[in-house]
Amino acid sequence: MSHDNKKEYTTEEKRGRPLDLSRNKVILETTLELLAEKGYDSLTIEAVATQAKVGKGTIYRRWSSKMELVIEAAMLANPIEISINELNRNQDLRGQLIDLLSLLFMQHNKKYQKAMNAICNALNEQLDQGMRNAFYWSYRNVVTSILQPYVAEYQLTDDDIELIADIGPALVMYNNIYARNQSNNVQYIERIVDKLMMPIILKQV
Repeated sequence: MSHDNKKEYTTEEKRGRPLDLSRNKVILETTLELLAEKGYDSLTIEAVATQAKVGKGTIYRRWSSKMELVIEAAMLANPIEISINELNRNQDLRGQLIDLLSLLFMQHNKKYQKAMNAICNALNEQLDQGMRNAFYWSYRNVVTSILQPYVAEYQLTDDDIELIADIGPALVMYNNIYARNQSNNVQYIERIVDKLMMPIILKQV
């Protein structure tokens, strides 16, 4: 960070200026756009600042590193919170699991998919760990909330819940990144639930 940027950071902080949340959204959306366009390794704070029309100090005041900025941008676009609100809890367990995976992974936002692929292809251990911590626990909490009413009936253990939570994202991400066969449709999601998730719940494996 240059001397000028440090000065901007210090001046804003001394003035006690509250963070402009609308500016946060612009910065995060710009980060996703550039991530999809350039990839993680070529993404720079300078490029984000220029395209978002803010100073670098404004970004560093909010995020201490490029990695933190990218993770928050990815989580902003991640539909987990939307999925919780849209999920029909009145249907059976199978239906809820199918709907959850569909809401999470059958997205039409190509920019988001490209950005996520760029993150996955970065081969950066710290970034990978940060993304797993941010995404995995949010997703697992949703799965746990869906399974909770059935824990006693099906004698589900923590190991069962962990495996059920892992299966969906693992297969969908594999197809997105490696297979690239665009098979994340309704039938594919149903196969994941019927052949892998429900048998664990019903103790048929």
